[in-house]
Amino acid sequence: MKIKGIIFDFDNTLINSSKTIDNANKLILNKMQEDFKTMDLKTFDSIKKKVQKKFDRVDPLKRYKRLFYEIFAEESGLDIDAKQIDIYSEIFESHLINRMEFTEGVDEVLNGLKKRNLKIGILTGEGLYPGLKKTTLDKFDYNGKFDVKVIARNNILESKHDPNAFKKTAAMLKLKIDEVLFVGDTPEIDIDNAKAAGMKTVLFDKYNEEKHKISKS
Repeated sequence: MKIKGIIFDFDNTLINSSKTIDNANKLILNKMQEDFKTMDLKTFDSIKKKVQKKFDRVDPLKRYKRLFYEIFAEESGLDIDAKQIDIYSEIFESHLINRMEFTEGVDEVLNGLKKRNLKIGILTGEGLYPGLKKTTLDKFDYNGKFDVKVIARNNILESKHDPNAFKKTAAMLKLKIDEVLFVGDTPEIDIDNAKAAGMKTVLFDKYNEEKHKISKS
């Protein structure tokens, strides 16, 4: 079957979200060092790893903007007050939304696909907490090039762990499942579930520093 549409993952596919988050964390570390003279990079990274484990155990739909730094305050043992939690949370969110690091060449790729009259969609996870992914997508420079933008567990009920999320996104493009190619960076979520849905897939692992792999169902 001829490919008539491409669906992209968002994080670490269309954008370098890992670098964007790293840069946001550098800003937060700088601010914490102003607030707490004992804070250094090693301490910050050590606390952040513990916080991330606790944060990841919370259902994404039950998370909220301040949660990460509320947990950070508890884990750090520092006297981080509510105002400082608000400031750190705002620094992180603002950088994530307004200072996205785009994947090199994304503009040329999207323009090339549109010239070939291919339909283009985004299927992305629910994000760090409700509302953040929608706001980020709304700020994405290339919005006009996409026929559909789907946020799992937001404008569809399914998460990306469910092949039905991929089937529904293809249906929104008004394409048959075998007419769609999915491009994503996570083998066990993006690739496995897209293939289970019946799509052809491309593993985009630029940010995992591995050789690109192309697989066909």
